[in-house]
Amino acid sequence: MFTLTTDSAVDVFRSELDRLGVYWVPLTYTIDGNIYADDFSDDARYKEFYDEIRKGALPVTSQINPYEHEEFWEKVIEKAGHRDIVHLTLSSGLSKTYASACNAAASFMEKHPDCRVYVVDSLGATQAEMPVFEMALRLRDAGESAAAAAEALRAYSHRIQVYIIADDLFHLKRGGRVSAAAAVVGSLLKIKPVIVFDDAGRLQVYKKPAGWKKALKVVLDHIAEYCPQPETKKFWIAHADALDKAGEAKAAILQAYPGATVQIGWIGPVIGAHTGAGTIGVLFEANSRLM
Repeated sequence: MFTLTTDSAVDVFRSELDRLGVYWVPLTYTIDGNIYADDFSDDARYKEFYDEIRKGALPVTSQINPYEHEEFWEKVIEKAGHRDIVHLTLSSGLSKTYASACNAAASFMEKHPDCRVYVVDSLGATQAEMPVFEMALRLRDAGESAAAAAEALRAYSHRIQVYIIADDLFHLKRGGRVSAAAAVVGSLLKIKPVIVFDDAGRLQVYKKPAGWKKALKVVLDHIAEYCPQPETKKFWIAHADALDKAGEAKAAILQAYPGATVQIGWIGPVIGAHTGAGTIGVLFEANSRLM
């Protein structure tokens, strides 16, 4: 058996992580010089964050450094009953937190030769980590070894197809995803870019439909093409304070595939700082990633 740890970008309520016996280390974000921990455990905290963005706040996020990872695992092994750890991180294509965790794990194991830390790159973030996270829970609870679990999770992460429908091109411009000119023109034309995670966990603009309805149709068309037996699958929907759109996407999926399961969850501050409010993500298990 192993102890499961993660960073807070997974966007499970932190109180729920505690209940599940999953140890977590928070990322942080900064607004107007004030640093806040990503330790949200209720809807109100997420809404407050997006209210700040709508008022003009420009959050900045920071990675977890190796020292913080090591300090975190020191506390974990004091409390946990197992010396083997599987640690799930947000995508290495989005943050250096994964590399930081790998460096910290090597140093930590030198200090604690009886411990093994297996760092797993989820190749996603927020709700796009959920399929890998849920599989990690199942493997832990089934008594799988840490080494075998880490290998299975790394393979599985490459099969999670993610579509993000961006609402605010300004935040994509700020993150370098679109140019200033494209943001201006796209906003005038009501472009809603459909963004995917590629196989290295990086964000890539895939298509640029005009309007939310057409963007959602792109996603639904791709479910039909890339998702084997969608009527038996689970879908995850992420939203940046856009529950109405999330509900519309859920209804569309269930109308097409009545036997499917759909779970809705928040996009937290680590990713929401870069997408802005109103963004929607839809993800599912496929045979492989689109790009």
